[in-house]
Parts: sequence; C-alpha cells; structure tokens
Amino acid sequence: MSNTTTRDPERAAHQRSPTSLTPACVPLAELSVLRSVHPRDLARLEQLVPRVAALPDRELPAMLGHRDQLLVVREGRLALLATTPGGHRFMAALLERGSLFSTLGGAPPPEVLPLQDTVVSAIPQSALRSLAVRYPQLGIDLAEALTDRIATLREVGAIVSQMHVDDRLWARVLDLAERIGVVTTNGVELRIALTHAQWALLVGASRESVTLAFGRFKRTGMMTIEDRRITISQTVFDGYSDAR
Repeated sequence: MSNTTTRDPERAAHQRSPTSLTPACVPLAELSVLRSVHPRDLARLEQLVPRVAALPDRELPAMLGHRDQLLVVREGRLALLATTPGGHRFMAALLERGSLFSTLGGAPPPEVLPLQDTVVSAIPQSALRSLAVRYPQLGIDLAEALTDRIATLREVGAIVSQMHVDDRLWARVLDLAERIGVVTTNGVELRIALTHAQWALLVGASRESVTLAFGRFKRTGMMTIEDRRITISQTVFDGYSDAR
C-alpha cells in the first residue's frame, strides 16, 4: 500500500493506524465454510464482525488474543507459529486471504506474526452457534475446514522434524510452490517476499543455515532468487513433484 505523503514506505507502514487500513477484504460470502448460510444472514454477519488490522512490527490487536472465536484472514498474510518438542519455534502455516484459524471451544490463541499489512475478522462462537441452529450444514463445513488445518499442521511438523536443513527447506519450498506457485516461462515462481530470517522460522532453523542452503540450491540450478522471489526450474519442479 502506498502513501503519497511519505517517501519511505516502511516508515509509512509504521505510521498507519489499524483503523486507516482499508484494503479490499475477501467477503464472508466467498468463504466455503459459510456456503450454506443465506445471503441475508451473511450480510448481517458482515455488519457484526469488525475488520481489524495486524501490521508487521506492531503490537498485535487485542482481539487476536481472545478465545471462543473463528478468525478469518480478510486480506494480507499471517504466519502461524508453533514450537517443536525440542523447543524450536517455526512457522507452521502461511495464512493468506480467506484462511481460517480458531480459538473455538476455549482453545488458547495461537501465536501469529503478520508478514505484511493484514486484516483479520473474528466471528464469535455465539454467532456461529446461532447460525448452526438454522444451518446445520455449517457445523459440518466448519469441522471439515478445521480438520484440514490440523492435517496441514501435522504435515508441516513432519517436515520440521527431518534431519537436514536443506531437506526441510526444500520440502517447504516445494509445498508452497504446489499450493500458491505461479507458472511462468522461467519456471514456477513463489511470489512471497520472505526474508531469510522468515524462511528460517518457517523450517525451524537459523538464518545463517537457511542462507547457506539457498546458496547451494542456486549453485546447483534448482532455483533462482530475485527480489526475494523464488523461481524453481520447471524441469526440477516436475521431477520432484512426480516423486512425491
């Protein structure tokens, strides 16, 4: 997001207040988990739930620390953090536009890290309960969505537990490329501008070891990196995807 009065975009981001952040948020009506709800009730829900900004390097909104709510990433990108049994913090998931995470049932709030200007809405458990009475399919869709999230976290945990940093990093890059990569003439491009420190958090490693691993990947022709954007050779990507 640009600011015409400030030349330094990073400084401008720090000067913005959450209430001034007004990106084009994903409508609740586009969420598959709410597909059974009548448009009239979805419109009422839109009026009920606030849109709160979570900005990088700023204190997180208090709303994200509350229990008994379903949280929706309306715009931007959040990192969902977790800790291995050995005590290493890592990024368990990238929550993008339309992603869900939950503190329903009194679950403790997860640790999240905004990777860019992000907008989140919280749907109270009481509102979901009322809707589920009228739309029983909502309960099934919600259970399926949260089950998929648990399965994803287990897969990431398995990746993080692998022995070598190179293996963990390459597996995570491939996973993201398969999910959100864009096919270009040069290969499959990951258009997420993560720093090496953020990639290190993603795989539970040190920044230095991730930097060295990326250097090895580039030297062997597995990928190119420009402006933090990773492009995997189509031949390399197809070979590894077929083997998985």
